[in-house]
Amino acid sequence: MTVCLALIALLSLAGNAAAQQQTRVETELDRSEIARGETVTLRIRVHGQQGGVAIELDPLREQFEIVSTRSASHLRSVNNRIESWTDYMLVLFPRELGEQEIPPISVAGQVTEPYTITVTEPSTTGLASGQDVHMETVISKDSVYVQEQLLFTIRLYYTIAGIRNPNFTEVAPENTVVQLLGQPHQYEQLIDGQRYGVYEMNYVIFPQRSGEMEIPDIVFRGELTDGSSNFVFRNPNMRPVTAFAPGYNIEVKGRPGAFPTDSTWLPASDIRVEERWSDDITRLEPGQSVTRTLTITGNGLDGAALPPLGRPEIDRMNVYPEPPVIERSIIDGNVVGTRTEIYELVATENGSVVIPEINLPWWDVDTDSLRQAVVPASFIVVEAPGGAGADGDSVSTATDNAVPGNLLPPGTTDELLSSRQTPAWIIYGLLSVIVLILAVMWWFWQRRRPTDDSPGIVRTPVYERDIENGQEKLAFRQLESSLAAAEPLQLRQHLIAWGRQYYRDAGLHNLDDLSARFDNSELTSLCQKLQAVLYSSAADATFSAGDRQRLSSVLKAERSAHLKDNQRLEQEQNFALPPLYRQ
Repeated sequence: MTVCLALIALLSLAGNAAAQQQTRVETELDRSEIARGETVTLRIRVHGQQGGVAIELDPLREQFEIVSTRSASHLRSVNNRIESWTDYMLVLFPRELGEQEIPPISVAGQVTEPYTITVTEPSTTGLASGQDVHMETVISKDSVYVQEQLLFTIRLYYTIAGIRNPNFTEVAPENTVVQLLGQPHQYEQLIDGQRYGVYEMNYVIFPQRSGEMEIPDIVFRGELTDGSSNFVFRNPNMRPVTAFAPGYNIEVKGRPGAFPTDSTWLPASDIRVEERWSDDITRLEPGQSVTRTLTITGNGLDGAALPPLGRPEIDRMNVYPEPPVIERSIIDGNVVGTRTEIYELVATENGSVVIPEINLPWWDVDTDSLRQAVVPASFIVVEAPGGAGADGDSVSTATDNAVPGNLLPPGTTDELLSSRQTPAWIIYGLLSVIVLILAVMWWFWQRRRPTDDSPGIVRTPVYERDIENGQEKLAFRQLESSLAAAEPLQLRQHLIAWGRQYYRDAGLHNLDDLSARFDNSELTSLCQKLQAVLYSSAADATFSAGDRQRLSSVLKAERSAHLKDNQRLEQEQNFALPPLYRQ
């Protein structure tokens, strides 16, 4: 018995020793010199184990980013001897320039050998021949003022059929407000006779503190496909790729001393303040009201950064403000913000009324100088119809002058005056008739005033309506009415309102978002022209009747094609055959 137990123990020790001898770890690095932005692949081959291999990766993360990991198991028979191994492929992205060490790591209880690689600056700054992927970044300025817009663009060029799972370094410098302008764009570009796909993202950065602002290096990680696929599983053939673009150091200048300290700091390329009245304000009557609309447009500022103009205190006027409308749009790659303030002014008494001047200082970043956006003062005369006078005094004076007392017998003057006095019931009757006439006139005047539902004046944005079934038809009818004769601002609002209902997307807020949804160059051109009419400083910018007709035709064609596609899909679903095997 003792001999058997000893034999079993010896066999067990021999088996463990054989297993340890069979488990062998080999490593291989694909290259030792790379340019910044490129990756290296470390292959770890483990012999004698098919699964459950423990690999310690933490030492690699100090100097490298692990872009991807994948494994493949192999089995073969040679001279009746079975061999098996597993390959682990680690794609590593070095974080720094110079010599970098890939440290030893623990694999299946064994320690791998270290490697040293050299990371150099790329020899070319643009696309190189045979290069599959290249990335570049562009900034609009090397230095900006605090709270001034800085445009930042990332472009990724690739030569293969498609790009999948793009992942970029987050653009988030300290003490800034960063906004992505719309959705990423994908298009094609011909460079030196070679056609490249381009993946482009545009950001606007508003620095909030003066000093040096650092935009970090941008690293791209993703997968490229050559358009072919695996024959068995029909999956596209894909491989991981990386790209790199260096960051920037931007000088952020503080608020200049020449700018008024008691005013809101506004650095922009252009700021305008426009005033519109709903009626003629030359003469008003007590109780009559007019609507004043003030619109601030800032080229290079978000609408939320534009200050309120303040509720004016006006003598002989009651002022009733409405909530402001704040918007932002993208025109020619620039942020254009608007703030619209609407006031209802009601005249209270006779006299001259002065609407004070508006003077909004701002800093012109193009000429580096102080400027003002000015709305001149307005003068209004409030006067009741017919003017004011004392009729009784005039009659009395005329009577005394026409009938001298020395030409009549004593007491005749008193009798004459008493005989000309009007009875009280006649006076009260006349007053009642006047009050009745004024009430009827006020009623007719109220009926003829344009209401908030009138297509002439849109007080609240129509694109704030909820997304509901059946609203698309109503929104399109309103859009057709606006195309007939509405102002460009109202036409833009109804376009956005219809687009929200058409795509059932509450996040659609401007014409750039709407144009991006349609793959129609003519519609994009018309939307850009409409925005140019609203925000361009050119006096000859108009949106003509021909433009309105073209826009109506394009929208009807797109809508008709969309409805036909929906009907076709419904028919296919109704007549589709049931599955052959029920689950």
